[in-house]
Amino acid sequence: MAIRADDRKIGRFILGNMTLVPLVPFLVLLVVGAILFAGAMEKNIMGRISQTARDHGAMVDTYLKERRADLELLATLSSFEALSEPAHLEKAFGNLKASSGAFMDLGVFDETGVHVAYTGPYRLEGIDYQEEFWFRKTMADGSWVSDVFSGFRKTPHVVVAVRVEGARHPWVLRATIDTDRFQSLVGGVRIGETGEAFLVNDDGVYQSQRSSRGRLMEKDPDHASYTTGDGPWGARVIASRDGVARVVASVGLTEKPWRLVVVQDKGEAFESLLRIYLVIFGVMVGGGGGLLAVGVALTARIVGRLRRSDDQAVHLEEQLYRAARLAELGEMAAGFAHEINNPLQVMQSELAYMGEIMGDVEKGRGNLGELRESLGQLKLQIGRCSDITRSVLNFGRKSASKDRAVPIGDFLMDVVKMVRSRAEVGGVLLQTEIPEKGAEVWGDPSRLQQVFLNLINNALDAVASRHGSCGGMVRVSVCDASENLCIAVEDNGEGMTEGTLAKIFSPFFTSKPPGSGTGLGLSVCHGIVESMGGHIDVTSTAGAGSVFTVSLPRCS
Repeated sequence: MAIRADDRKIGRFILGNMTLVPLVPFLVLLVVGAILFAGAMEKNIMGRISQTARDHGAMVDTYLKERRADLELLATLSSFEALSEPAHLEKAFGNLKASSGAFMDLGVFDETGVHVAYTGPYRLEGIDYQEEFWFRKTMADGSWVSDVFSGFRKTPHVVVAVRVEGARHPWVLRATIDTDRFQSLVGGVRIGETGEAFLVNDDGVYQSQRSSRGRLMEKDPDHASYTTGDGPWGARVIASRDGVARVVASVGLTEKPWRLVVVQDKGEAFESLLRIYLVIFGVMVGGGGGLLAVGVALTARIVGRLRRSDDQAVHLEEQLYRAARLAELGEMAAGFAHEINNPLQVMQSELAYMGEIMGDVEKGRGNLGELRESLGQLKLQIGRCSDITRSVLNFGRKSASKDRAVPIGDFLMDVVKMVRSRAEVGGVLLQTEIPEKGAEVWGDPSRLQQVFLNLINNALDAVASRHGSCGGMVRVSVCDASENLCIAVEDNGEGMTEGTLAKIFSPFFTSKPPGSGTGLGLSVCHGIVESMGGHIDVTSTAGAGSVFTVSLPRCS
């Protein structure tokens, strides 16, 4: 019944192994996979934004380079004198707009910075630009792309200017880039709902309009974050001044010391990664729950089968013990018959004597006192028969196993009393060295009775095989050890060889002739004693006898 008492413990052990063993590697693989996948996703997101910045920056660079090339080509095809003529300048501007459509006006400046000719929506002829930064920079460097500025027009615009080496003196050709077209080119990048691209100069001033915040020619408060170096994948996450975390990537232009910046709210940029995390979490919860459910179901089935197997084992064990007990009863049958026969003969004699007394009483000369004595003798013999049959019934009756303290002296004397008649019938001297007030052992009395009856009956059989009906001896003695009590059953029978000694506790092994034994007795005895925390030792010499010593734990 041990497994029934430990059902919960065994169930927890099985469930723990069935769930933790597969769950731990499952979760480890899932977490490692999630980490690797998240890293790949983050790299992909950052790389995509960074690549967008590089591609769009290259496009803006190319656009500015083409505008400068347009002016250089026009200066190559026309002279200062020709372009100073309004009609010729108008025609040249028309051709320029037809080829690129990127300019709003066109102007010619002499070496002193005077606007000598102009075509466009404003009246700018004659204005002196000698002190303007863009003019001086163009004359010094050969070409110039300006920051966004208002100038004489009082409206934000960008100009492209090139210096032309004339026949007699250098001069400057300048054109204004179509502001709307340029803003559309820069701000044409849209990544989701919050992603955008814009230009800033070295001072962080907007050179293109942002769709989310800030105005053209204002300073970007997050400018320092754009130029602190690239992240691990060319992009990084910044905390903007407005409290929104954003992913940012930027690239410097070659045609102008501007920086093209691409930004997107972190929440939107990593939205797909968050969905992946939710899916992984769902898989973890679902997979873990599934494993737990399967583990609980299988554990319940396994524990149920173990319980049924235990019940069957206990049932078979009880049947085995009962079969062994019945076999012992068969071994003692002759002794019981002899013991019952003695009181029956006495009773028969007393009944004959009572008949004679009754005859004398009828004749008037009987003695009623003698009749009472005979009745008392009948009662005594009936009690003896009752005690014998009761002991047989108690031994053969099926009873539940229950351990308790057993006084070994009185217990062994009762066992010896059950086999003494068999010993007398067989002519065997049955000796005892049992203290009247011995110590107690802890065990089941019915099982212990089965053990010692089997050992004594085996000893009687061994003695009878060697000595017949004369000269046999069996001794039952108690030895008080330090922690255990030792009960020895000694005989001067046939003894056993070493080969037989090695097998005596094996089930169904017997050294008796066919039909004389089942081979269950000693194996059952060994199991009973071991279950009580004791052990059986045997020493034997062929032709000299055997000693079986049962060591049992003392009752504390």
